[in-house]
Amino acid sequence: MAETPDSHDLDKLTRWHQGLNSAAGGRFPVCAVFLTSGEDNRAHDIFRVYRTAFEGLGAGFHDLVIFGQHGASSTSAAMVPGLGLSGLQVPLLALIAPGDPPVCHATVLPAGALPEGEPEEDGDEVPWKKALETVRRAVVEGSPLSLEGVEGLGRREFHGGTLADSVGLVKRQVERL
Repeated sequence: MAETPDSHDLDKLTRWHQGLNSAAGGRFPVCAVFLTSGEDNRAHDIFRVYRTAFEGLGAGFHDLVIFGQHGASSTSAAMVPGLGLSGLQVPLLALIAPGDPPVCHATVLPAGALPEGEPEEDGDEVPWKKALETVRRAVVEGSPLSLEGVEGLGRREFHGGTLADSVGLVKRQVERL
């Protein structure tokens, strides 16, 4: 029996929750969460750019996740309100910095496939690129991460305690479906 988008994303959500709970000190300064649909090839490409950069910076699995990549799922749908992202269109990128409470910044990503004849680069001034460069600089310099000055990123109120707490609530909700 083939794996469905729902089972795939719930498995990933479970592994992400376990990783967040087991992460100890010296953690990466941000968790990047991509919410997409199966048709959002441009957003998938942006995720791959983040994955390559995060791996090079020493991030772990729990520091970068994507939901909805293989099609619409109840996990991806539940993540929107579960992370305080209601009102934003998918595909989107949420960057969550740990803290008490965590700080979340989000931006909508380009939807669908790249149209024929359109250049492949979005330019250096798009929010997702500026955010990635800000993360890279903070990690390399060992300085605190602040995404406040990144134009195009919207700060979102984060509810539910820690990121692991919020992810646990979403996980329990999805498991009941």
